[in-house]
Amino acid sequence: MTELSQFAYVQVRLQARYGQLPDQAVWQRLEGITALSHLLQTARTTGLRTWLLNIGAHSDSHAMEKSLRQQLRQHIEEVTRWLPPPWRPAARWCGLLPDLPALHHLLSGSDAPAWLRDDERLKPYAHDLQALRLQALRDSPYAPLLAGGNGSVDLAAVWAAHWRALWPPAAAAGDHAALAGLARLFDSHYAALRSDLARDGVHARDHLDQRLRSGFRRHPHQAAAAFYYLALTGLSLERLRGLLARLILFPLERAS
Repeated sequence: MTELSQFAYVQVRLQARYGQLPDQAVWQRLEGITALSHLLQTARTTGLRTWLLNIGAHSDSHAMEKSLRQQLRQHIEEVTRWLPPPWRPAARWCGLLPDLPALHHLLSGSDAPAWLRDDERLKPYAHDLQALRLQALRDSPYAPLLAGGNGSVDLAAVWAAHWRALWPPAAAAGDHAALAGLARLFDSHYAALRSDLARDGVHARDHLDQRLRSGFRRHPHQAAAAFYYLALTGLSLERLRGLLARLILFPLERAS
């Protein structure tokens, strides 16, 4: 199978999954709901249904977040298997992104909370002794994130640098340029969030969503399409997490 035919196969799968991502009309409908049970019922009629299979009307926030992390890791691994072998390490590295906040907490030396110890993926690194945590992480897939070895390190920047290092050297220049464009999108997004321009975080998120969708459409039959799609999926789950957390932690109405 040629590389072009491989990416044609990947594109068909990506396009099907891309079509399930909620659009603004769906989000507006969901954001107007004030009861968790109603939100779950409505969201399960949309492309979000598969992400909600393990979340119920009586789930607490930790169980909800654990479920979303697990499903995102699994989905990233699924997309990784679709890609030609040279691109799989860079795609698989994306599966560590959901864990960066927890890793930052562990590297800071803070006590591991119960929710972290309850996550099978993170539990092996939740030692009480910091030296044991660091050793466990050095022997794990998270090892490239340990530059500096403490919570003061910008894990997102370290993650991004290693992601770039995993791009196949023999890939076409267009593939590298498309991925560099994706990286710049996120750099601009986070720079905006840190500035006074970020007073409207919703606008910043919607702008990023539009740019990612444009990038996905602009790079068909390229590896970049998979990474733009994964970025859109992560953005959708972040938005879904926010809706669920609001109704779990500040319920206006709960199912009896």
